[in-house]
Amino acid sequence: MLKKSIFVHTLIIMMLCLIPWVVSAEDKTPHEIIEQTSTEVLAALKNDSSEIKSNPNKINELVDEIILPICDLERMGKYILAKHWKTATDEQRDSFVTEFKQMLIRNYGKHLAEYSNATVTVIPEKLAEEKLYQTVSTKLDTRIGSKPFQVDYVFRVTEDSSKVVDVRVEGMSILKTFRTVFAQEIAETSLDELIQRITLVNQPSLAMNAIN
Repeated sequence: MLKKSIFVHTLIIMMLCLIPWVVSAEDKTPHEIIEQTSTEVLAALKNDSSEIKSNPNKINELVDEIILPICDLERMGKYILAKHWKTATDEQRDSFVTEFKQMLIRNYGKHLAEYSNATVTVIPEKLAEEKLYQTVSTKLDTRIGSKPFQVDYVFRVTEDSSKVVDVRVEGMSILKTFRTVFAQEIAETSLDELIQRITLVNQPSLAMNAIN
């Protein structure tokens, strides 16, 4: 049950982190980034839904090209692995981040078209002093039977960039959920075996089985 909840929540982070790379995070606040692009993203999903459904590689390529500049995957990986990141070799770290990214792309990219009729409401920004971590709150209505729910985007803001480092769905952190599940798996096996399993899951023929 917990594993399936991870799939659902990660689908949401991928969909709403689809922020065109042409929007400079250096020139926009986190709130402006989400507000300006959420409409464009959902419009693109709606307009290209037929092509996306008929050509899975199309959405995989789209997610691969767009999510990387927006989300700090290395920092996410560091948080998810926690103490295991500190003891991991550079090769293990790189492999984990790479395979984790591919897992997200393969398992969830093909489902994005289902959200083509969704609407996003960005909650007005509250005046606050500048800080390293800033949160942008939104309301997501998927229009597929469930009530609108809150999605919070946690940005890490520096002089050089503003990137998403976590997403909270109705208060539940994506990173904390993965951290809990992966920590248990590493305790029962090893970091290498976790990476090997994710690598295996990333094979196209097995990706669907990993969801069920």
